[in-house]
Amino acid sequence: MSPGSIMYDDPVTFEVVRGGLYAICEEMKSVMMRASFSPLLSLSADLSCAILDHNGDVVAQGNDIPVHLGAMPFSAKGILEMFPLETWLPGDAVLNNDPYSGGSHLPDMTLLTPVFDNDGVCGFAASRVHWPDIGGASAGSSSVTDEIVKEGLRVPPVKIMREGVPDEGVWTLLFANVRIPDDRIGDFRAQTACNARGAARVEEQIARYGGDVVRRIFAETQDYSQLMVEAVLDEIPDGVYRSVQHLDGDGYNEDAGDGGFGIAVAIKKSGRMLRFDFAGTGPQARGPVSAPFAVTASVCYYTVLALAGGSVPPNSGAYRPVEISAPEGTLVNPVYPAPVVAANTETSNRIVDVLLEALAPAIPDRAVAGSYGCAGVFALGGVNPARGRRFVHMETLGGGMGASPKGPGIDGHRVHMGNTMNLPCESAEAGLPLRIEAYELVEGSSGAGQHEGGMGVRKVIRALTDDIEFSLLYERALNPAPGAAGGEPGGRARFAIEHVDGSQTPLSSKTPAGQLMKGEALWIETAGGGGWGKR
Repeated sequence: MSPGSIMYDDPVTFEVVRGGLYAICEEMKSVMMRASFSPLLSLSADLSCAILDHNGDVVAQGNDIPVHLGAMPFSAKGILEMFPLETWLPGDAVLNNDPYSGGSHLPDMTLLTPVFDNDGVCGFAASRVHWPDIGGASAGSSSVTDEIVKEGLRVPPVKIMREGVPDEGVWTLLFANVRIPDDRIGDFRAQTACNARGAARVEEQIARYGGDVVRRIFAETQDYSQLMVEAVLDEIPDGVYRSVQHLDGDGYNEDAGDGGFGIAVAIKKSGRMLRFDFAGTGPQARGPVSAPFAVTASVCYYTVLALAGGSVPPNSGAYRPVEISAPEGTLVNPVYPAPVVAANTETSNRIVDVLLEALAPAIPDRAVAGSYGCAGVFALGGVNPARGRRFVHMETLGGGMGASPKGPGIDGHRVHMGNTMNLPCESAEAGLPLRIEAYELVEGSSGAGQHEGGMGVRKVIRALTDDIEFSLLYERALNPAPGAAGGEPGGRARFAIEHVDGSQTPLSSKTPAGQLMKGEALWIETAGGGGWGKR
């Protein structure tokens, strides 16, 4: 930074305010988790918080979900196209979940709340929260369908709060189209409180340091992250690095490595720029595995930040040295009405593995083997006879992380784009008509090598009542996690229904809504991570 910048002339104020912005994001998350109704939020923390500038770019973000946060600027800019800065008033809030307007998938609800100084809107408090249900064809709104209108309620940018008062028309329409509206209303009130806390805390900084100073730090902290990323890119040799991997399929068709679900990338490193070109990727799928451009971009941003080793403060400035070309109508940039719910959770993680495999020859000291390739989503729904009310339960499961030169992969861990926490079995059993009969590591699922990949996990869920609806969205049942530097692939995922007589019916890694009857069990085994190096 040059003289005249706050970071150069007054680095103490710069660091105090910059660090405070990141702390505000963590406080917002705490408010959301403490006030929400759903275990997916209060225990698993499937949510993300950020502070944005007046352009909709990320200034600071919590230690949350990478796929949420990389896509946040796309949602914000889509909102600002419909609601310019001069139309915002204190207490307003705009909601958006539309993947074709900067969103990621329908369950992820983005809420923007304005922050004001004496000159008007200077930024926004933003949260992206995974609602456990947003309507659609199946409980949990996370199943195999063939168009986005079947996935749930699509909400383009809409002003749901006006000067602190809910818009009754929007409110009524929204909550009439979800299962268990009382719970969703509780979660949404928690989200508005989360945003209100963030806006209030930033305005406290403005009152202390002045709007001009805070606005300048908004800009300079992005410049700072850009410079740090450029320094990291200096360590990568110029060149073009390529990889192709295949998804298991989309729930309608499968691909064991030679079908139409290939994701191809050519990464060109040139000077202080990294260009990701996805030409050659397969056409958008019938099922819900095609990744909106915002999700694909999030993966590229995450990969660059991961290469930096966690030293770069994540914000939009860190993304400036990245260019992305993703042909329309493909698995990495679909057009309406492609369904997309599994792209956010499954495809995003698989794209990470493609990018890391491509870059491995350029950075062998940081090469990482393939992971279990998904967030591991299963959803359950039905009626709980003990409580006389409907239930919806959505959960993510860990799996094997890929090994690296630094050591073995982590067992049973959520990797890359999904950063949710473990949901205790006791929580599910206490509120739902089911019993968790096993939750354990899958022995032998690690990819062999000088450093072994992480092990997958096994979860067995026994139904205690009839007609429990379930759906699965996973990866790597057909295409195991590849090893790196001569390491072996990880073990494949496996899914089945165990019937009352003990027999099992195998299931696909992407299983549309099915039914469990009393006494039947759902078996889920996630994949292991690839090994690194020859033994």
